[in-house]
Amino acid sequence: MANYSDIKGFTVQTLSSDTAASQGATGSWSSGANLNLARNYIAGAGTATAAIASSGFTPGTGRNETEIWNGSTWTETADLSDSKYGRMPFGTSTSQVVAGGATPPTGSSESESWDGSSWTEIAELNTARKDGAGFGSSNTAGYVVSGKAPGYSDANENWNGSSWTESAENNTARMEVVGAGKSTSSAIIIGGYTGSYVNNVELWNGSSWTEVNEINTTRSAAGQGASGTGTDALVFGGDSGGGTASAVTESWDGSSWTELADLSTAIRLQGGAGASSVSALSFGGYTSSMQSGTEVWTATPAEEFVQIQEGQLYFNSTANAFKETITDIPGASWASGASINDGRNAVGSAGTTTAALLFTGDPVSGSPSGISANTEKYDGSSWTEVNNTNTARRECFYGCGQTNTAALCAGGYDGSAKTGNVETWDGTNWTETTNLNQTRNGGALVGTSTAAIGFAGIEPPYTGKTEVWNGSTWTEVSDLNTSRYTISGAGPSYTAALAFGGYGTTYDAETEEWNGTSWTEVSDLNTARYGIGATVSASSLNSILAFGGDEAPPANNKTEFWNGSSWSELAELSSNRFQMGGAGTSGTGALSFGGAPNPVATSTEEWTASLANKTITAS
Repeated sequence: MANYSDIKGFTVQTLSSDTAASQGATGSWSSGANLNLARNYIAGAGTATAAIASSGFTPGTGRNETEIWNGSTWTETADLSDSKYGRMPFGTSTSQVVAGGATPPTGSSESESWDGSSWTEIAELNTARKDGAGFGSSNTAGYVVSGKAPGYSDANENWNGSSWTESAENNTARMEVVGAGKSTSSAIIIGGYTGSYVNNVELWNGSSWTEVNEINTTRSAAGQGASGTGTDALVFGGDSGGGTASAVTESWDGSSWTELADLSTAIRLQGGAGASSVSALSFGGYTSSMQSGTEVWTATPAEEFVQIQEGQLYFNSTANAFKETITDIPGASWASGASINDGRNAVGSAGTTTAALLFTGDPVSGSPSGISANTEKYDGSSWTEVNNTNTARRECFYGCGQTNTAALCAGGYDGSAKTGNVETWDGTNWTETTNLNQTRNGGALVGTSTAAIGFAGIEPPYTGKTEVWNGSTWTEVSDLNTSRYTISGAGPSYTAALAFGGYGTTYDAETEEWNGTSWTEVSDLNTARYGIGATVSASSLNSILAFGGDEAPPANNKTEFWNGSSWSELAELSSNRFQMGGAGTSGTGALSFGGAPNPVATSTEEWTASLANKTITAS
């Protein structure tokens, strides 16, 4: 019987824009009407449709001009009482406070309040300063934090409508920091300058500051009055070092920063306004001269926004194209991660990108070799030293285990001889168990702690011997077709594995696949090499990543992806290395850590493939 969908077809959703990870990710900048007065160091506040630009700086003097934005144009209104720049703002276009600021060369404690029609001088700050940040909902409720006074300040003061009260200091004293938050109980401060440019971010919960994930682009002097709250913010532009203006825009979702579409013009020391990551305003600022331009950030309306999910099929009416959402492995890249505690190469490794294990290795590069018993666990953000292996060694079989709580360490060189010693890891301790049948080092080990396959190595000579582990004993099975050592491998168990690279009579590109009974030669790596890092815990043989290695020499940074039938080259590691640890379950996510050559590496690199919308083309 035919299916209904085969007869009638099915409906494909029509969208005006691509699906995205967040509503903010659909945003872009467009030009708006210019300010009436070109200036920088502007105190901004309000929303993208109702903003205020007050004070500022033009060559040689502070300014007292105020302008109101109605969503399409700027209109001059009542001036501030004093001409200053670097003032700290919070509030709305009808209810703002600007505090402190500079009348060169000193910082000021003077503050003024805006009621929608005029400015009134109010109580002075406790700490005179300039170039800090502000956050708050109106001219009766807000905070100002950090600044220069004349040293870098961590002072935080609360305004209750009549007086300033000192509150909990922020963690890093700095100036030219950016603040975002319309509430006094949920705000964020971003970047700044401490004598050097910083990417520190701190979150305010109404009583204290907590350091959270850093912005991706280090900078100070970004859009003052930046858009958003402590859980949904946008930072844009700024000084990325030595007076170099930035166009980078980043959004905050309450836990991490994501780079979005750039400003059309790199700018610093501008004013900013907005309610969230989906609606913001950037105005004025400085490039090589004072600027009056306005840029407006808009995103897809909430009622039209569709969250990206793998497997979506839709028609983009704006692009006039059918699209599908896939995990974009060819578009993936490496990024820096947390450093390991003990730099080394020729290591053992296991686990996933958020639960990895690193054990044994060589803490020196070159000859003579050293040995290590150190073990470290990774939780997705940091490495922690845990209990050592019982036998220190290098070039143990590269890795086995799909978590950091259950793994095997087999074979290796213990400083005096090759060993067949095997140890099991239970998440806390290593325990010695049944030895390999063949003593050797430089082999590979894949699978789980109870269903593994180990192969190749050097006895000497180079060997292709293969053994399988059932949780209690090792059994010799069919050899690899090509004997070699410092080989790499990946796979889910002793019934399915891939062996690649290594060194035999020369640097090797050969790849062999294990089907539970025998090895079969399949497509070669594009680059012959040994000591390759890999997603050793791969959950299938259709998505494996191989990275780095030594190619006669030197070390390289090449990354290749195995799709079940062939290898393709992808984005490279940021540094050349070989005999490093690797972790991950597929080509969509991987870790590379440690390795050689001189000096042995402590760095970790993280491979991430994101979802992407790809146009479907007929052929």
